[in-house]
Amino acid sequence: MLYVKEWDRIKERMSAWWNGELSDRCLVSVIAGKQIKQTDPKIMNLPKNKEDRIKYWTDPEWIIKRNRANMENTWYGGDAFPLINLNLGASGHAGFFKNANYSFEESVWFFPSLSGNNDLEFDENSWLFKQTLEVAKALAEDSKGDYIVSMSDCAGNIDALAHLLGQETLLPLMIEEPETVTASMEKIQTAYENIHKRVFDIVKDVNDGGSSIGWLRTWAPGFHAQLQSDASVMISPEMFREFIEPELRIQCEMLDYSLYHFDGIEQIRHLDCLLSIENLNAIQWTQVAGQPPCTEFIPELQKIQKAGKNLVLGTDINQLKILMENLSSKRLYLLVHASTEEEGKEILDYISKTSHE
Repeated sequence: MLYVKEWDRIKERMSAWWNGELSDRCLVSVIAGKQIKQTDPKIMNLPKNKEDRIKYWTDPEWIIKRNRANMENTWYGGDAFPLINLNLGASGHAGFFKNANYSFEESVWFFPSLSGNNDLEFDENSWLFKQTLEVAKALAEDSKGDYIVSMSDCAGNIDALAHLLGQETLLPLMIEEPETVTASMEKIQTAYENIHKRVFDIVKDVNDGGSSIGWLRTWAPGFHAQLQSDASVMISPEMFREFIEPELRIQCEMLDYSLYHFDGIEQIRHLDCLLSIENLNAIQWTQVAGQPPCTEFIPELQKIQKAGKNLVLGTDINQLKILMENLSSKRLYLLVHASTEEEGKEILDYISKTSHE
């Protein structure tokens, strides 16, 4: 593994964390920028013209050059490791359906393109599905153990359906034609299972038999992927149990190591349902811009850990004291961006000294 000296120790810590065990300290990934080598702006910057933007997101050679340059200019501390995030759009499995409408901008954006469940048809020959697999293969061939190749950013069946139908169509449909929504979710689950199983088969050998959620810097010693339901901020707990819980239970059964992306405090009303899913291993609490910081929700974070679920928190140096004092280090994974390598080492030293059961 490039840029990290203790990859085997990192794997041991992460495996212990998944097992609900405390290793020598809290699990923590600290990264900081460093300028070792000048980077080519043509490789790094998002192009202005449409054709080049498509290549920026989907051309394996461009993706590899950009990410290898980033790796060279990154300091990895604690349990951080180099990786390339296989990202062709959040809830990107929406793009695997016939007539899906999307655009490559500063992210990959999807637009309503279907009128109902009858138009929903998973297409293994769709360009985005095939390109996701091609990029995964290219990254695995290039890595050869230099870095981890993440799973694809395809999560959230209700979010994918919202991409395809539009929120204005989907939400009334959940009330007026719930059976139509359920049938659609089952079709999208087929795409979820297909892409994750195939990508895992491609990347597991260069990932030491494991897999990663790239943007969360996780690694697990087996089949691991993300679950989410960002659209659930707009529905009731009853509707969450009707439409979302069945999907999550199926996905948790499929995966060896499951993680739910908890996006926004509006999802607190669904927390009891999430914690009731026996095979859900971890919850990642997102600190959404404009909402109170995670330190304002210590009881909820403690509740997650006490239910036997692991907790992933992206945080900053100003929140560390409260989090370390109030949360168990045994089921805690902190993601921290440091301003410098020196600050990163100070963070690691503090966490090592304050880790506790």
